[in-house]
Amino acid sequence: MREKIGKFQIQKLIGQGAMGEVYLGLDPALGREVAIKTILPGTAFGEEAQARFEREARATGSLNHPNIVTVYEFGEDQGLHYLAMEFVQGEDLEALIRTQKFSKIELLEMVAQVCEGLGYAHAKGVVHRDIKPANILVAAGPKPMAKLMDFGVALISQSELTQKGVWMGTVNYMAPEYLDTGKATPSSDLFAVGVMLYEVVTGGRKPFSGETVTTVLNAILRAAPAPIDPDEVQDLPPQVLEVVRRALERLPEERYATAGELASAIREAVQPSAPVQEPAPGPRPVPRRLPTDKIIIVGKGGRAHCLSLRVAMRQAEPGVQILLLPGHYRESVVVDKDVTIQGDGDPSQIILESPKGPCLTLQSPRISIQGLTLRKTWAPGKDPDPAPAVLLLSGQSTMSHCEVLSDCEPAISLQGSGSALTLSECRVGGEGSIGIQAKAGASITLEGCTLVGHGQAEVQVLGASSLTMNRCVLHQARGVGVWADGASQVTLEDCELEDLAGGSVEADGDSRLILRRNRLHGSRFAGVLAMDKSQVFMEDSEFSGHAGSGLHATGGASLHLKQCRLHDNGGFGLSLMDQSIATLDDCDIYANAHPGLLVHRGATTQLKQCKIHDGLSWGIVSSAKGRGVLEGCEIYGNVRSGAKVEPGGSLLLVRCTLRDGQDTGLLLFEEGEVTLEECVVHRNARGGILLSKDASDPILRGGNRIDDELLRVGSEGSVVKLAQVRK
Repeated sequence: MREKIGKFQIQKLIGQGAMGEVYLGLDPALGREVAIKTILPGTAFGEEAQARFEREARATGSLNHPNIVTVYEFGEDQGLHYLAMEFVQGEDLEALIRTQKFSKIELLEMVAQVCEGLGYAHAKGVVHRDIKPANILVAAGPKPMAKLMDFGVALISQSELTQKGVWMGTVNYMAPEYLDTGKATPSSDLFAVGVMLYEVVTGGRKPFSGETVTTVLNAILRAAPAPIDPDEVQDLPPQVLEVVRRALERLPEERYATAGELASAIREAVQPSAPVQEPAPGPRPVPRRLPTDKIIIVGKGGRAHCLSLRVAMRQAEPGVQILLLPGHYRESVVVDKDVTIQGDGDPSQIILESPKGPCLTLQSPRISIQGLTLRKTWAPGKDPDPAPAVLLLSGQSTMSHCEVLSDCEPAISLQGSGSALTLSECRVGGEGSIGIQAKAGASITLEGCTLVGHGQAEVQVLGASSLTMNRCVLHQARGVGVWADGASQVTLEDCELEDLAGGSVEADGDSRLILRRNRLHGSRFAGVLAMDKSQVFMEDSEFSGHAGSGLHATGGASLHLKQCRLHDNGGFGLSLMDQSIATLDDCDIYANAHPGLLVHRGATTQLKQCKIHDGLSWGIVSSAKGRGVLEGCEIYGNVRSGAKVEPGGSLLLVRCTLRDGQDTGLLLFEEGEVTLEECVVHRNARGGILLSKDASDPILRGGNRIDDELLRVGSEGSVVKLAQVRK
């Protein structure tokens, strides 16, 4: 197995097929795990097909949607063609249908999510050609997310026919017109989705089956789908069968017109809406005829159907795509239908600005916003409009490749239990106090976003809400980066938080934080401030360059750090106060201006296999009923004593080394307590252990090695050398 493919470091083989192999790799520049799919030399169908694969790979690399596996890079390394893409931890839909880990209604929701990604691809002119459950990954988590994969690769790697055949794909999912003409269309993709729907509702059966490829082809071309047994759908609303029937119609024009329309139909079938009341007697308005392709174009010019997004919303039916042409739209729009609003061109040239009220108020189960600039400003001398640029009241919406600029508070507001918003590759900036605010049980997910410049917080999570951030950058803010309060939950992975005046992350009020592979640097306060019984779990993260502590915990907060680095901070590396608790495993604390670790006012810490070194002050300080237990740790190279125990503090050092300090290894004051067990104390410049005038001797257990001198401060303040401590 290769150690590298392109720039990616190979970690392990995770899959293998006839055309190539799939590896788990690491992008060393970003520290990001990727899946690398390879095409082995000699297996492609000739130069023409290889060129088609490359063109398709480059085209699909531009697709960016929450329900599509992102392609990061296409390349060739010593004859090996490869695709580097998003690594998704989870199972494919085929396995989930087979094992029945989820209910059929939950599986139908996953298919609806696939339709959203498919609709986005179709709008970009990309037809998948190989839709099937095995090509859909479902990311694990509290809210499973379906992601469509193998765009482009399906053209050459999944054919079950001959090299010279016209068809590409998997036979059971091929549409009749595709078999007739060999031409794949968006409608043929939707027929394949219909086959998946049939599999979901029947528990894995296919609508067209046979013992050979020929019999399957004949069934698709000539026979009706196999009947569905009533027992197979007894737990589903009857409307679901109608959705399956229409998706599998033989003629394309009799199927759903778009993937978005099919997604809406699935969700409406699972949760039928309340009956519509008949209007009062009288003349009825004649509705304006909508475009037959289910797309409404907004803007100026011959292509446009209307000038206003608000008018387009009144005309739109669920599942419609609304395209905004470049222009400046000054209006406040309520989006209360499941639609896709997409900018047609450069997002910076498609501006939706509201002088009063939100630019967009989102209150429908599924809404997608793509490629827009949303702006809220006010004229000098006038009071700012308190409304946010984006207000989410209900439902689960997505925004991708958008810019939100707001001088109001907040720029994006989520309200209401169960409401959820996913932002992908977006930028949120402006002069307001808060960038994004989630409260009252709302949920916000950020993927590859940038947040900059807000006065109080870039992201504020309140009232049992949740925040998940992946690959995001938060910087140059006047306030804190992330502020969690009120039993909220926050997860940050592969993020960078830099130059935040109020601190990088603040947790309060029983909040729970999980930080993995993050870099928190250069705030003018603390990297992480944990208060009031909050819980913080940190792994493989870096806290550096903060004016205060790298980490500070108070008010009974608890911290757990694994393989973290706390260095070059203007204050402490880690400071614990007021009954807080911290455990550190394999962490590195170094080059901090104040003590690397402060345990104070009843706080407790336990360190295993950690290093505290090269600090500009003491290595560790325990005082005022602070308690520290260090096991297998190294304390070395600090300007002052490696460890200092002040009145009321205590330290237990087990198999630790205190060495090469520029002062003493250990400094112990009266009413302090130190126990050394199997420790080594040597090569410290001033001495091994220095005791204050009235300090008790340290407790020595289990064969310590103390090479340096034992010293005590005498009655006149002079330092007296004591008898050599027995090793």
